[in-house]
Amino acid sequence: MTEAATEEPTTPAAEGIEITFGEPKLADWEKDLHGLLTLGQLDATFEWCGHTIRIRTLSTAEELIIASIVREWESTIGGAKAYATAICGIAVQSVDGQSMPTPLGEQGTSDKWALERFNYARRWYPWTIDAIYGHYLLLENRVKEVLSGLGKASAPMGAAIPGSSDSSESPSGEGPFTGPLFQ
Repeated sequence: MTEAATEEPTTPAAEGIEITFGEPKLADWEKDLHGLLTLGQLDATFEWCGHTIRIRTLSTAEELIIASIVREWESTIGGAKAYATAICGIAVQSVDGQSMPTPLGEQGTSDKWALERFNYARRWYPWTIDAIYGHYLLLENRVKEVLSGLGKASAPMGAAIPGSSDSSESPSGEGPFTGPLFQ
């Protein structure tokens, strides 16, 4: 035996596994990033009083915009209704094939589009808001079912996760809203 063969290796190595390093495939990273950005994005269409309404789930950014829009009603009796109206205004994508309004010339990080959609939805009657919000909650539940089925959920359905987003809760954070929106 040679002297090199009798020396102990200085670093452990897995037998039969060759480690190679190469250039990352940016296309694969983009797919992963795109997948994370769209994970939980679902849409649905339903009929309400002869109208076809298309809704979609909201992003975290949109939920945070809603929090700022409804701030003035937070501690009032209208807080839950303002929250549901904002959800509906942003979640509704079209009514009878016509898109929701968006300000012309919208640029950058301005949230004027969301405020305009909220103000547009404020013209709807409460039972319309209730119907849309109810369908939105069903869509959110469907997302949770899909993620759970994929094994992607981080906690069992209904479990409270500190710092997690759960749009089905009341604006005050007191738990799921069970008031007149569900009658």
